[in-house]
Amino acid sequence: MFTYIAPLIFVLLITMLKEAWDDFLRYLRDKEINEKSYQKVTTNGEFVDILSERIKVGDIIKVKQNERIPADMILLYTTEHESANVFIRTDQLDGETDWKLRKAVDFTQKYYQENEQLVNLNESYIMSEPPSNLIYNFKGKFCRIEGSDNENDERLTLENTMWSNTVLASSGHILGLVVYTG
Repeated sequence: MFTYIAPLIFVLLITMLKEAWDDFLRYLRDKEINEKSYQKVTTNGEFVDILSERIKVGDIIKVKQNERIPADMILLYTTEHESANVFIRTDQLDGETDWKLRKAVDFTQKYYQENEQLVNLNESYIMSEPPSNLIYNFKGKFCRIEGSDNENDERLTLENTMWSNTVLASSGHILGLVVYTG
């Protein structure tokens, strides 16, 4: 009986220790990610530092080259003025090593270039579908309330999104509106 129970207990003990070690390493990685500092645009247009764990839906966050995207965001502005496009690396998300092209919302890209701020967009909002695990599908709409017609609305697709844990590969920086956290 001992020759049966002793190896079983030994294997279970080793497995439990390995799982505990993996959990500890995961805790350290999560803590490092949550304590990463980003810049948030305030209501008066200034940039203030904010920890990743304090980012909320509706915040406009500045992300620089080679920084991790802290939450799921809509790309509002990029320093790539000519094309309004950026590249992101998604290897941490889907395992693919090729870069993905993302496009800024046309209206906000032009608005920021003309006004050098986005805080006066009080009459604007984004409608999007609820969070889902389908990373290759997104439907939303950027709406500007200028009258009651829908001619000011801009359709949002996967091209306008930057998912959490992807990395900004393009030079310069971007401003993104947080749509999902967690």
